[in-house]
Amino acid sequence: MPQQHRLIALNPAAAPVLLGLNSSAIYVGIALGGGLGGLAQKWFAIVPAALGLPAAGVTTLALLCHLTTARHHAPAAPQPTLSTPEQAEV
Repeated sequence: MPQQHRLIALNPAAAPVLLGLNSSAIYVGIALGGGLGGLAQKWFAIVPAALGLPAAGVTTLALLCHLTTARHHAPAAPQPTLSTPEQAEV
């Protein structure tokens, strides 16, 4: 949900297209993850009980990638607005 709100905030006019692409990317990731995970189990003879350590490694890599690429936005300070000449003199 937060990702969808972020996409809509980026470009409200293109929200349907952005949300569709986001959903498609999620489904492609799920399919690739399952397929590649099955192939890795077969190629490297990994039993399901031994997947904890590789999963922790992938999770750590994803966290490091996120921490190095995420943008940190500080909240903008509100700017004073001068609506009348009397307020401008104060």
